Parts: sequence; C-alpha cells; structure tokens
Amino acid sequence: MANLLRGGKGRPLHPALVHFPIALYPTSLLFDWLSHLVNDGNTFVKGAFSLILAGLAVSVAAVATGVADFLHIDAESRTWKVAVTHMTLQLVTGGLFVANLILRGRDLDVTASAVGPMVLSAAAVVTLAVGGLLGSDLVYRHGLRVERSPVTLAAPREEPPPAREEHAAHS
Repeated sequence: MANLLRGGKGRPLHPALVHFPIALYPTSLLFDWLSHLVNDGNTFVKGAFSLILAGLAVSVAAVATGVADFLHIDAESRTWKVAVTHMTLQLVTGGLFVANLILRGRDLDVTASAVGPMVLSAAAVVTLAVGGLLGSDLVYRHGLRVERSPVTLAAPREEPPPAREEHAAHS
C-alpha cells in the first residue's frame, strides 16, 4: 500500500495532489469576499462552502501520500525537520478548514459570508502558504522525491568547414 501511495518511480503522488487544496482554499476566501460585493451573495456563500469541502476531500489523499513519503526520510536529517514543520502546518490548515466548514454548515442561507469564518479562512490560507513554501523547499532545496538520473550531453556536432569557392581568374 505504501508504494501505491508514493506513486511510481519518478512520479510521486503527493506533489500532484497538493495543487488542488492550494487552489481551492484561497478561492473559497475569494468567494467570501465576493459574497459581500453583490446584492445577494448566497451563491458565493454556498460556493465557498463547496470549495472548502472539495479541498478537504482532496486533502485527505494529499495527507496520506505525504505521510507515505515522510516515512522514508532519515529522522536525523535537516530534511526531516523541515518535513515535520511542513506537515504540522498543513495539518493545522486542515483543522482550521474543518472547523470553518462546521461553522458555515450551520447557516448556508445567508446573503453574505459571516466575518468569523472569513477570518478563519484567512488564517488558514496563511498557514497553507507557509506550509506550501516549506513543501517546495523539500523538493527544490532538499531534493525530496526528485529522481536523479545521469544527464548525458550529446557531443557537439562538428560542422564541415564551409566549401570554398575558388574563382579562377580568367583574363
């Protein structure tokens, strides 16, 4: 099961899945703001709720694949420490959005999003962003789940010298 969660060789699943919550959660906050800009923002209120629900659903898969990758990191390394911080921030983000969903679910018939859930969303988006930056550090600075393969460079082609045109001088 762990191999299935980690993806194929050179194709980790975790980085592919995290793009969805990273897009869905901030978009829900945008919908909250839009609900205050229109006369009857109920469509945006329900949209924000749906975006958070979808983000949480994909987050479950992202967490599972992230844990599968995490279990293969050397516990004494700097990479492990960054990974623990990344995982903690993303779990806090998920918890904030679960609480947010519960608060929103109580009253979906409002004309604009309540301020409390909006503040909760804003705080969660900040923890999401910081955790996401640490996730990118794990890949780009620590090389986590980056397939290293030898790079072969083709030898430069030798171009034949340009043909010389010899002009015979005829008098």
